Amino acid sequence: IVRMITGDNLETACAIAREAGIFTDGGVAMEGKELRELTPAELDGVLPRLQVVARSSPHDKNIIVQRLNGELLPKTREEWEEVHPESSWERDRDRVLPGYREEWELARGGEGGEVVGVTGDGTNDGPALKAADVGLSMGISGTDVAKDASDIVILDDNFSSIVKAVLWGRSVYDNIRKFLQFQLTVNVVALTVTFLSSIGGYQPPLNAVMMLWVNLIMDTMGALALGTEPPTQELLLRPPYKRDSSLISRPMWRNILVQSVYQLWLLLFMLFEGPEFFSCVDGSAHHFTLLFNAFVFCQIFNEFNAREIGDDFRPVKLLHKSPMFLGVIFITVAGQYWIVQYGGDFTSTVPLNEDEWIITAVLGAFSIPVGLLMRLIPVSEDPRSFALQGQVGATREGGGGKSGRGESQGFANKLVQLAAIVVPVAVLYSVLQLLQGGREVDVEGIVGEWGLFVDRFRSHWGKVDNPDLDGGGAGGEL
Repeated sequence: IVRMITGDNLETACAIAREAGIFTDGGVAMEGKELRELTPAELDGVLPRLQVVARSSPHDKNIIVQRLNGELLPKTREEWEEVHPESSWERDRDRVLPGYREEWELARGGEGGEVVGVTGDGTNDGPALKAADVGLSMGISGTDVAKDASDIVILDDNFSSIVKAVLWGRSVYDNIRKFLQFQLTVNVVALTVTFLSSIGGYQPPLNAVMMLWVNLIMDTMGALALGTEPPTQELLLRPPYKRDSSLISRPMWRNILVQSVYQLWLLLFMLFEGPEFFSCVDGSAHHFTLLFNAFVFCQIFNEFNAREIGDDFRPVKLLHKSPMFLGVIFITVAGQYWIVQYGGDFTSTVPLNEDEWIITAVLGAFSIPVGLLMRLIPVSEDPRSFALQGQVGATREGGGGKSGRGESQGFANKLVQLAAIVVPVAVLYSVLQLLQGGREVDVEGIVGEWGLFVDRFRSHWGKVDNPDLDGGGAGGEL
């Protein structure tokens, strides 16, 4: 909620505030003199609806800031008496603004304070700028005292620049959460697979060099890819989070757990059934290379899933505006190809053939449709995570895990987003196969090549239940 605190008269202040969209129906406007006559408890009752304060003094702004966030309220009797030398602690401590810490905490019911941003350009605004969580001063008209007391200096003196600061702040916050969602999934899967393989009598399927590469993907490259996502205007539709809200929301836990379950199932399948599926020696370097390749491709495709932390499914949204993300994906795929094909004894990998590359990549790519299905599980964000509950002008868009959008994305829209990924990839694969074979590229050929790929995939899958189909069983090498 935005509040205007000004020295103008009440009528002028209300007219300007209404034109700017600050003063709304049901809001409260008052003069500074009336504000200063309130007790702390009375001010707390007015604050949720207070939108305009006219004929105010610099001290009025400081009172409102301290009452909202509680940061600089006196904590002891001595501090209170130092602030109010002419008042009596016994008689006036619950009557004089801005109050004291213990009383403020009891009034809040342990909920904590609001996150407060204050703009100012005068010397007298210094105390309020310091008391605020974020102080913003004007770079052209602001005094040196105001600039020193503030956290952000608006160089162009344009109030709309504050909106950009809020937008980028929310973007950075969400990018951190995207990275956490991605990183925790990798951690859960890698640790669990290593633990279960030890129980099953296998040596660790991911050796030290492989784990270093996975850590590079997870930490450095993941942070670069997801931490540099550009902001979107939709972020401004979401109510602000409280200062003590958890970084990991309920929808994020759902996403982490569902992706972890799928990846664990896939890697355990590769660990125990992979030799039959790929006709390789159980526990060999070939076997573990296939598992490693599938695991890495799971992370590559899950990185697309991690671009959304709510219920929306838009894995390729605005990719053209995320060159860092595309660059990281390209480097990861190229690095994975080099490690598998040329790592040799250093990485304990063996080169894979074309079918093995395609199948392990496709198994990893199933993380994308899993990302769609998991978002159909109804999980909403905790309403207590958001500020502004019950306040005038507060909106609740995004509270249902929608990541800041006013309306949830329908199932049909999610399917369209999935088709927008699958169809071009299938067509590209078929075209490349036709060109490689020197055949004409047409619709019939494209459909035929994709059908052949599906048949090959099904034949590999059939070996799990019927290992004799391959003749050599699990003991043969490709």
